[in-house]
Amino acid sequence: MTRRKLVTPEPPTLAADTYGSGPGVVLIHGQPGSAADWSRVAPLLSSNHRVIVPDRPGYGRTAGEATGFAGNAEALVRTLDQLSSAEAIMVGHSWGGGVAIAAAARHPDRVSGLVLVASVRPGEKLGWVDRMLASRVLGDALAAVTIGSTSMVLRNKKVRDLVERRFDGRPREVVRALEGVTGARTSAPVWRSFVSEQRRLFDELDGLATAVRTITVPTIVLSGGADHIVPATVGERLAASIKNAEHRVVPGAHHLLPLDHPGEIATAVEDVDRAARDPG
Repeated sequence: MTRRKLVTPEPPTLAADTYGSGPGVVLIHGQPGSAADWSRVAPLLSSNHRVIVPDRPGYGRTAGEATGFAGNAEALVRTLDQLSSAEAIMVGHSWGGGVAIAAAARHPDRVSGLVLVASVRPGEKLGWVDRMLASRVLGDALAAVTIGSTSMVLRNKKVRDLVERRFDGRPREVVRALEGVTGARTSAPVWRSFVSEQRRLFDELDGLATAVRTITVPTIVLSGGADHIVPATVGERLAASIKNAEHRVVPGAHHLLPLDHPGEIATAVEDVDRAARDPG
C-alpha cells in the first residue's frame, strides 16, 4: 500500500493596508471585523512606525475560509515575510488578541511586543451566549440573520447616509467599521466566518494557556472599564498570567476601544516599543 504524503496547506495571503515607516506594528481586528476597525488608530502610529493592517482570513478583502488562532498567526507571519518586515509589535483586539498570543508563542523571533486590547483569555470560562453562537444550527441561524441582514441594509445608500448623520463627529470611521464587520462592502458571507471562529474559540482557546506562559516580550493588556463583553477583570487575569505584563483600564470605556479610544491604544504601542528597544 502506498502511503499518501500529508501536505500542510500554506497560510492564506492576507490583504493588508500599510502606512508609514519604522518599527513594525500589526493591527489585528476582532470577530467579526476588518482592517477598517483600526481607521482611527493607524494614523496615530504611522509617523513613527510601519503600520500593517490586514483583513484576517474570511473577512474583508481576504479570500478563503476563516481559520483558528494558529492559522491566523501563520498568515500574519507570512504577511510579514511578503512585506520584508523582520518583526513587529502585535496589537490584537478581542478575538484578535488570541491571534497575537499565538503569534508570540509560535514565532517569538518575529514578535517584539504585545498590546492586547479587550482580549480573549485562555482558560476563561465562556458564557451561554458564546455557547449558543457556537452551536451548529442555532449559531448559524443567529449569525446569518443578524450579520447577514445588517449587511444587506448597509448596502443601501440612504441607510449609510443616515448612519453618517447619526454618528456626528466620526461618521466615516463608524460606517466603514460597520461595513467591514458585516461584509457590506463585499459579497463575502461574513456570518460564516463568524460562526467558524466562534467554534474555534471553544476548540483552541484553552490550548493557548501554555503559550501565554512562554511570552517574555513587553506586553500591555488594555481593558475598558465598562466593557461587558470582555470585562476588565478578564484583562487583569490575562496580564497576571504573562511575565511582567502591565494591565491598564480605560475608565468608562466599552468594548470597541479601537474606535472609541484610539489614543490610549497608540500610547500603549509606543510604550511597548520603548520597552522593547530598552529592556533595561
